[in-house]
Amino acid sequence: MTQFLTPLTQPLGAIWLLMALGVLWLLLRRQWRSAIWLGIPTVLLFVIGSTPVAETLVAAEERPWASVLRLPSSDPPASVAVLVLGGGYYVSDRDPYGFALCDGGSRVLTALELLRTEKASALVLGGSLPVPARPDVTAPSLLESWIAAWGLARTAGVVTNLGICMNTHDEAVQFRKLEEAYHWRKVLLVTSALHMPRSVALFKKLGIEVEPVACDFKVYGVPGARLSLSPFPRQSRFQVLGLYLHEKIGWWVYRLKGWV
Repeated sequence: MTQFLTPLTQPLGAIWLLMALGVLWLLLRRQWRSAIWLGIPTVLLFVIGSTPVAETLVAAEERPWASVLRLPSSDPPASVAVLVLGGGYYVSDRDPYGFALCDGGSRVLTALELLRTEKASALVLGGSLPVPARPDVTAPSLLESWIAAWGLARTAGVVTNLGICMNTHDEAVQFRKLEEAYHWRKVLLVTSALHMPRSVALFKKLGIEVEPVACDFKVYGVPGARLSLSPFPRQSRFQVLGLYLHEKIGWWVYRLKGWV
């Protein structure tokens, strides 16, 4: 199937086509008011899903974090900790190690690469939401077991996780307890580029100095991510816009709570 018709195989594209045909039918019947009411959401879906509005917004947010250059560390490895925020994996009983990577899973790979190159003394995995009816299981604990089984944290004397955390604020609060106990001089904070502004501001508010290491870029620097004008709305553009809105709304919620 050609790229031209691919959006029509997705639920959003198919629904939009039915809506557009509905507007045309109403116009032919001269039902102007009904055509306007149906036409407004039809046009809105087209603007978001068929034009590069979403990619432009996300690229602008990601660009500053791509230019953050990491200089060779002058701190001894014993004083360096790598903290990777949660969200890139989930519990899955049918997968070999009990978990699976999802959108944002490159956070884990980035953290392991930092651990290898920096020879950091600690790897701290972010928290996760509780698993229904299974209080003894968390996604980061399963990931920690996998890292140990494969010997991927040989340089780290400390490999731990933040346990149950409902949001990034909980992760920062839990991490502060560890930092006070181990007195790390440098903390490499790993998370998605879109999530980085809120995360850095949150840790700074709690008095935790972090060095950001962004990953999981959705648009900026991703070949083919900036799509051109499409005749039919693409579902992927709404997913990208959803991530953007999640961070923008999350920023204001955190600000109202006094967390950033």
